[in-house]
Amino acid sequence: MGHILEILSLLILVGTSSVFSTCQSDQVCIMEQRCNETDDSGRGILIPRILGRSCGFGLVCCDKEQLESYEAAMTGQRLSVEPEKQASSTTQPPPFELDLMEDYKSCELDKLCVPRHLCRTGSVNEDGRYIIKPRIDNSSNSGCLTFESCCPIGDQLDESENPVRSSLKDFKYKGCGYSNPVGLYYDMEGYNDHEAGYAEYPWMVAVMDMHANYLCGGTLIHPQVVLTSAHNVANHSLTSLLARAGEYDLTSQREPLPYQTRRLRNLWLHEHFNDLNFRNDIAMMVLEQPFEMAPHVQPLCLPPVENPRLQEDLLKAKCFATGWGHRTIGADSMEHILKRIELPIVEHQHCQSLLRLTILGRRYNFHESFICAGGIEGKDTCKGDGGSPLFCSIAGETSRFQLAGIVSWGIECAKKGIPAAYTNVPYFRSWIDEKMSSINLK
Repeated sequence: MGHILEILSLLILVGTSSVFSTCQSDQVCIMEQRCNETDDSGRGILIPRILGRSCGFGLVCCDKEQLESYEAAMTGQRLSVEPEKQASSTTQPPPFELDLMEDYKSCELDKLCVPRHLCRTGSVNEDGRYIIKPRIDNSSNSGCLTFESCCPIGDQLDESENPVRSSLKDFKYKGCGYSNPVGLYYDMEGYNDHEAGYAEYPWMVAVMDMHANYLCGGTLIHPQVVLTSAHNVANHSLTSLLARAGEYDLTSQREPLPYQTRRLRNLWLHEHFNDLNFRNDIAMMVLEQPFEMAPHVQPLCLPPVENPRLQEDLLKAKCFATGWGHRTIGADSMEHILKRIELPIVEHQHCQSLLRLTILGRRYNFHESFICAGGIEGKDTCKGDGGSPLFCSIAGETSRFQLAGIVSWGIECAKKGIPAAYTNVPYFRSWIDEKMSSINLK
């Protein structure tokens, strides 16, 4: 009698799974314990583990590829590795509220903190560039912000006299991917290869909430389209997000050219984005109105569909990541001036071997939707950089770049020999084209 009841219970479970299953085509329903023990995706290590789709009482949806990989691994030789510290996540960067001060504040007797480009006596190079210090000490700047000068009241210029704005009428858009080498208008005093120059990378976008709090980074790929990471916007709606281009110092509105902000018309997360292991971590934001092209607002080129020649070019290219995130895992706060980090692309299989030496374990399967970069001590993207671009020089071009990756996840930050994972943009080129074609954008 007991056996009959057991069989009936099993039939009920199978029947329930077939009726109520929400599994995808590349998944099967199995017991949760079996799925857990075969997992090689990093799920539960990259972020706190939660149950995903369910297909019946006691059953879960599990990747077929994962199960096959596990069976194959069981016939191979086992390696011994020592676990390291818990992985970090970039999903919840601390908010950054902008300085909304409207009036100039007093700094010294008969002087006000005025944007540097609006003070006749500002410190200027022979070529007209204003000097700023990346981490300016308020005590040495009379309490003024980075882009301000303690200016005598009689030396202030009206905004209509802004010498920088006059350059806008002569601006001509050349095409995607052109940087402004060393930046525009400012020379960096104390520059240490961690700060981007002002407007050096004009495709950088700050994704904000409706209260002007910074959420994550993004990349302008078309005047009306921004790419970012799915995991950073998955819990937001298109009505709760803003895209801001031309941003540089998150704590200031004193830059010489104003940033531009747009609402969203569409927000698309990749249909197979997995919030447990970050696979297919890409989202597209379509703006209500396109950004106006300007020296500090221009799109980045998209790479071609992934192919062997492109992979070879990326391994040889000069690549950078930009963002406002923490410099290190132990940093108290985010960077307020846009930082840039030069990072090498790491070949896929080699990256998988390196990641298997971490807490991810000896069977970790580095999915093809990721591209790998870094592994250099002291240089890495970190918390708060999610969604930001990893871009590489285009072979045969000068000061021109293409989008290779989107900041996704990593094991801590800036550890020697531990590269970070980025969304593999060439892998998703067809998806990007399909989405843009659906709204008649090229």
